[in-house]
Amino acid sequence: MPGALVLSGGGLAGIAWEVGVLAGIAEQSAAVFATLTRPETTYLGTSAGSAVASQLAGGTPIEQLYAQQVAEETAELGAEIDVVAFGEQMTKLMEGVASPQEARRRVGAFARAADTGSASARRTVIEARLTVREWPDRRLLITAVDTDTGELRIFDRDSGVDLVDAVSASCAVPGIWPTVEIDGRHYTDGGVRSTSNVDLIAGSDPVLVLTPAPEIGPLGPTIAPEQIDAIGIGARTLVFADEAALTAFGSNPLDPGVRPEAARAGRAQGRRLAPELLGIWAS
Repeated sequence: MPGALVLSGGGLAGIAWEVGVLAGIAEQSAAVFATLTRPETTYLGTSAGSAVASQLAGGTPIEQLYAQQVAEETAELGAEIDVVAFGEQMTKLMEGVASPQEARRRVGAFARAADTGSASARRTVIEARLTVREWPDRRLLITAVDTDTGELRIFDRDSGVDLVDAVSASCAVPGIWPTVEIDGRHYTDGGVRSTSNVDLIAGSDPVLVLTPAPEIGPLGPTIAPEQIDAIGIGARTLVFADEAALTAFGSNPLDPGVRPEAARAGRAQGRRLAPELLGIWAS
């Protein structure tokens, strides 16, 4: 089976960190990075990761993406979010939930009811975020959740959905950003199901999963590191943000001001990670 690169949710801090990690890997080992991004690789992006995955799959050079993240000027709009309070809000919302799908429906209803501003203005921000706005020829999967049914939607180049809309849907943090209407359905953040949705690439080998935030869904932990064997993935590396990166993220991962330091911390982590990947990805 071909390999897979899984890029997870984590807000603007997560985008910067993931780009930084990949830039650090490329700097330390061009061979590993070339294998990570070879044509047959499957790119799976959830929320923040959908922006990174779509640009890598579309051929944007990693150093160009890194330069965007360390630049002080940005078209990104910030949002106030207290991660702890948001988690408590979600926990309260889940009281009495009988199934994961019901949980996702509740989050979807919460997302639809929230006053989150203009959907068109938000789309403009996402469009500015993307240097590539057309689906690439490579296998790119982008996740979102249907607000009414709670079902996972996987967008790809055969879905007939604009790439900017797919990324916008995947990045629609419930209660923070507006849901995205596609073909009469409303969608919210793919991270509502799982931070990484890594089970979607079961059977891929090898796999690199970059996940700046803990692997959680609306009912709590979904796929812990020790559970990943059950997915059937062969050689794998599951990478979480290290202490320096978490410090760089600060208390609000949706603050554009955290991007440069988060990217630099990610790059340092990527440089250290590269030697561990040699035996898996440079063969």
